[in-house]
Amino acid sequence: MEELAISQSELARRVGVSQTTIYKLVSGDGYGSKYLHKIARELQTTAAYLSGETDDPSTETPILALDYQQRQLIEYFNKLGEPERNSFIIIMRSAVEGPSKHNTLHNDRSAFRAEDDERVFKAGA
Repeated sequence: MEELAISQSELARRVGVSQTTIYKLVSGDGYGSKYLHKIARELQTTAAYLSGETDDPSTETPILALDYQQRQLIEYFNKLGEPERNSFIIIMRSAVEGPSKHNTLHNDRSAFRAEDDERVFKAGA
């Protein structure tokens, strides 16, 4: 946690557990947790390292475990700047979850369509 400058409270918030749970795990009072994998992910390490099963904190996953398309996607994603990454995530989320259910200017069912407002036509005349 020190290397990442994360407090126990912040880690608990990110994982969705109480700060007491994190304290018990750090102090050795906890015997394990169903949240160990989430905690490891937030600390950029492995559950095996946190539980003392290994001395290697490395989180590197063998790249061969991914297929070609997955490796290519990760490679391109890592080359993007943060704004582009955020845009890409929004696009991917939309592709997976479907279009937004909220009214937008580009939604035919929206109340924002110009043809619904006669003032727009009078102003242009």
